[in-house]
Amino acid sequence: MTKNIEHSKLYRSEGVKLLYNNSLPGILITFIASTTLAFTFINNSNFHTKITWWLVMTLLLVARVIDTQLWKRSPSECKTRKRWVLRFSSGCLLTAMLWSFYAVNFYPQFSVEELSTTNVILAAMAGGATSILSGNLPLASLYNIIILMPMSILLMTQPEDYKNNLGMLGVCFTAIMIVSSVRSSKYLREGILLRYKNKTLVASMEETIKKRTREVYEISNKDSLTGLFNRSAFLSAAERVEQDFKDNKIAGFSIFFIDLDGFKNINDTLGHNVGDRVLVNLSARLKNCNDTQTLMCRWGGDEFILLVKEKDPTLTRNLAEHITSNFSLPIKLDDQVITLNATIGISICPNHDSSITRLIQLADIAMYSQKGKYPERFAFYNLDLERNLRRKITLNEALKGALDRNEFRLMYQPIVNASGHVVSFEALMRWRYKGQEISPVEFIPLMEQSGRIVEAGNWVLEEACKMLAKMVQQNAEICMCVNISLIQFYDKGFVNNVNQVIERYAIPGHLLHLEVTESIFQSEQMMVNQKVSQLQQRGVKFSVDDFGTGYSSLSVIQNMNVDYIKIDRSFIQHIELKGLAIVQAVMNISQSLNFSVIAEGVETEKQRQMLEDCGIPYMQGYYFSRPLEQENALNYLKTAPEQELATGLA
Repeated sequence: MTKNIEHSKLYRSEGVKLLYNNSLPGILITFIASTTLAFTFINNSNFHTKITWWLVMTLLLVARVIDTQLWKRSPSECKTRKRWVLRFSSGCLLTAMLWSFYAVNFYPQFSVEELSTTNVILAAMAGGATSILSGNLPLASLYNIIILMPMSILLMTQPEDYKNNLGMLGVCFTAIMIVSSVRSSKYLREGILLRYKNKTLVASMEETIKKRTREVYEISNKDSLTGLFNRSAFLSAAERVEQDFKDNKIAGFSIFFIDLDGFKNINDTLGHNVGDRVLVNLSARLKNCNDTQTLMCRWGGDEFILLVKEKDPTLTRNLAEHITSNFSLPIKLDDQVITLNATIGISICPNHDSSITRLIQLADIAMYSQKGKYPERFAFYNLDLERNLRRKITLNEALKGALDRNEFRLMYQPIVNASGHVVSFEALMRWRYKGQEISPVEFIPLMEQSGRIVEAGNWVLEEACKMLAKMVQQNAEICMCVNISLIQFYDKGFVNNVNQVIERYAIPGHLLHLEVTESIFQSEQMMVNQKVSQLQQRGVKFSVDDFGTGYSSLSVIQNMNVDYIKIDRSFIQHIELKGLAIVQAVMNISQSLNFSVIAEGVETEKQRQMLEDCGIPYMQGYYFSRPLEQENALNYLKTAPEQELATGLA
C-alpha cells in the first residue's frame, strides 16, 4: 500500500513536469491554428463574433503562458503540488471548450471548406493532446471528448449522409484518441517508474561507489586486520621519507624488521581466529610503543616493519627493548593466556644504506641472524651477518647437485674399548666444494632445512654398509655407527630402506648402529617407538648422540630401550671441572636402565684416564684417531694385531 501511494505521488510529480514542459509548443500551435481558422473564413456577418472568439482564445493562451512561467520559476519542492495540476487542467479544458464553441456556434455559416478545415484542426488538436497530455490521463480523455464530441454529435444530427459519416468518424476518432491516451499514459507511467528506478539505482550506485572507493582506499593502504599500513602503502610513505633524507630535511631514520617467535604454533594449535586476535593485540601494543611520526606496517603474516625517524643507536636500542618487553607480556583471550616473543632486526640510514628496499633487506638479515638467540632479542645489521647469509645461500644452491657431482664422501672415526682396541667406526659425512672442505656444522642444517637430508642420508647408509661389508671380512664383529637425521627418520620408507641395505650387503643386523640426536624425543613417540622396535627386532642397535645437550627424557630413553648413550664432547672437555660429576651420573643411570656409555671428544691422556676411572667402557676422539679416509680406515683395521681385535660393541 505504501509503495502504491509513493508511486502515485511520483506519477503526479512527473506528470505535472511533463504537462508544463510541453505546454508552450502546444499553446503556440493552438494560437496559430485559432488565428488561421478565425481570419481565413471571416466575413461581414461573423466578423465581430469571430474576433471576439479569437480575442478570448488569445487571452486564455496568454494566461496559460504566464501560468507556465510562474510554474517554471517556482521552487522545485512546490512544482509538484496539486494546485498546479488544477491550474493547468483548467486552462487546457477551457481551451478545448473554446474550440468546441467555435465548431458548434459557427457551424450554420460553415462552407464546405471551413467545415473541412475545422474538422482537420480539431482532429489535429485531439491527436496532439493524446501525447502532450499523456502525463494526466483524465485530462487527456476530457480534452478529447470536449474538443471532438460536440461537433461529432452535431454532424450526426444533420440530414446529409456525408455529414453523418463525418460525425460517426468523429465519435470513432474520439474513442481511438481516448484509447491512445490510455496507452500513452500507461507507457508514460512505466517510463516514469523505470526512470525513477534508474535514478534510485544510480543514486544507490553512486553511494556504493563512494563506499567502495573508501573501501578500496582502505584496502590499498591499510591492512584489513590490524589497521596498520599494508606493504604498498608503507613503501610509498617510506619512499617520501627517503626523499626527505636526500633533500637534507631529516638527518636519517631506522628500519625495524619484527618477526614473532612461535606464532605458527598458535595458528596450528589454537586456530587462525585466535592467531588473528593475537596479531590485533600486538598491533595495538606496537602503536602504543611509537609516536604518530613512526610508519608502522604489517609486512605479511607475523612480520611487522617500522620506520622510525631516528638514527641514534642508543635511542633505537631503547625502543627495541621497549617493544620486545611489551610483546613478551601475556595476552589474555577469553580463557586463553598466550605468551609470545619477538625478534627485531635494525638497519640505520645512512650508516648502513639510504635505500628503503635495501634497508629493509638489511634489517631482515639482522633479524634472521638473531632468531632464536637469547637473551638479546634484537640485533643491528653488520657486514658479517650479510656475508654469512650469502654463504648459506651459496652453499644451499651448491648442495642441490652435490651428490650427482660426487662431492660427498665418508670418513670413519674409530671407537675403542677401555683397552684401546677398536670395536666400531662412526661414518662421518664430508663435503668438498670447489677445493674447500665445508664443515658438517654448516651443511647438515642446510640439508635438513631443504629436505635434501633424506636423499643424502640414504646415500650415507648405503656407503657405510658397503664399507662395513668390507670390514667384517677382517673382523667379523666390527660395528658401524651411522648418524640418522630426524627428518630422515620421519620418512615413510626409512625402515624398509634400512632392511634392504642390510640384506643387500649381507650384514648381520647387530653390527649396524643408528645414531639419533635427542631431538627425536620431541617427536611423536608412538611413531618413533614403532620404528625403533621394528629395527631392533632385526638386531639393529640405537645410540643417542650428543647426550645432555638437548631435550632427552630418561623415561623416554627407557621406554625406547636405547642401547647406547654418547656423552657429548662438551662435558668431556670440562671433565676436570663439573663435567666429571655428569659423567659419573650417566654411568650410574646406565646401570639402572641397562644401556652402555660412549664418551666422545676424548683428546688427552688425562681425559682418557679419568673416563677409565669412571668405568666408561667405550671412547672416541682425536686422542685415539682422527676421522680416516676409506682406505686408511681399512688399513687401520688391518694393521691392528690379531690378538688385539675386539669383538665389537657389546
